[in-house]
Amino acid sequence: MPVLCQLANPDTYQVSTWNLMDSEEDAAYWLALFAGFPGRSDRYLLEDGLAGPDFSRRWLAFATEYAERLEMIRVEAERTGRLYTIDLCRFRWDMLDRHGFPDPCAGVKQRENDVAVTLYPEVVQRVDALAGRHRWELLLKGILAGNMFDLGSPETMAMYQRGEADFFGFLECVPARPWFIDHADVLLSGLNGRARWRQVLIFVDNSGADIVLGVLPLARELGRQGLRVALAANRTPALNDITIGELRPLLERVAGMDPVLSDLLTSGRLVAIDSGNSYPSIDLSRVSEECDAAAAESDLIVLEGMGRAIESNWDASFKCDVWRVAMLKDESVVRWRGAKLFDAVCRLESPVVA
Repeated sequence: MPVLCQLANPDTYQVSTWNLMDSEEDAAYWLALFAGFPGRSDRYLLEDGLAGPDFSRRWLAFATEYAERLEMIRVEAERTGRLYTIDLCRFRWDMLDRHGFPDPCAGVKQRENDVAVTLYPEVVQRVDALAGRHRWELLLKGILAGNMFDLGSPETMAMYQRGEADFFGFLECVPARPWFIDHADVLLSGLNGRARWRQVLIFVDNSGADIVLGVLPLARELGRQGLRVALAANRTPALNDITIGELRPLLERVAGMDPVLSDLLTSGRLVAIDSGNSYPSIDLSRVSEECDAAAAESDLIVLEGMGRAIESNWDASFKCDVWRVAMLKDESVVRWRGAKLFDAVCRLESPVVA
């Protein structure tokens, strides 16, 4: 698999420079969070009728080996002094796949997509009622509000289980500007009017409100302004992240309700591609051929979501403009960045010219 061609320093690229072992508190937090995964995830399979035959025995076998191997990871991390969140993500999904549970959140994703699709017409109606900068500001708030649907953070998991994952409620709760990192004025000046970019490659994050009510209205407006937009989704499941196999039919479904989106898909100005990745964090040293080809034609890369933009690729440099956009929803990530819970990141960077 190729290294993303837009990386400025591919030979020294690191997925993440955040070593959890630099902080005893962070290491303990993440190991405990992953240790609790089997105890809180079987409910998704059971509630959605995806458990399959002999579930109790199979899940117990998974949970037992999972705990044993996680302990081995802890011991090795203490020996080497190195542990990264993507290591834990790889371990978790390798174990799920090994035991025949490749996508425990499949039912959750489908339900949330169904809910979001019913809200989509109202969202784009609100967008289309505005003009100029006001329209872009609503779209920007929308992508932050949508990013609150995340089953990888204890805070947002609890919201989901309490039935509080409401897009319009989240929209009202997006923090007032200035945000924790706020390059929105520069970003909006490049979008409002004649856009400074020709093609945008967006590494998308979660299912439900995130993709349908946050990313798609933004992609729709980018396309309407004349930009080509490529949405890069995971190849295989990871928590509630949308996969390419889910994204393509979802796009067709939403396009059936929206002539603007339908025209973008038909004309090829909006496409969905396989990123080649399989985890909530994204490793740009291993992407699909079609993702790399799209990157070569793009002059703006968007890393959307805490896993792709913050926990990984925070220090990566690119040959083109890069926009990192996410809500900070995890207490350890917040502590690491010196922010507050539910702060917003809107970070736009251009290549450094020697």
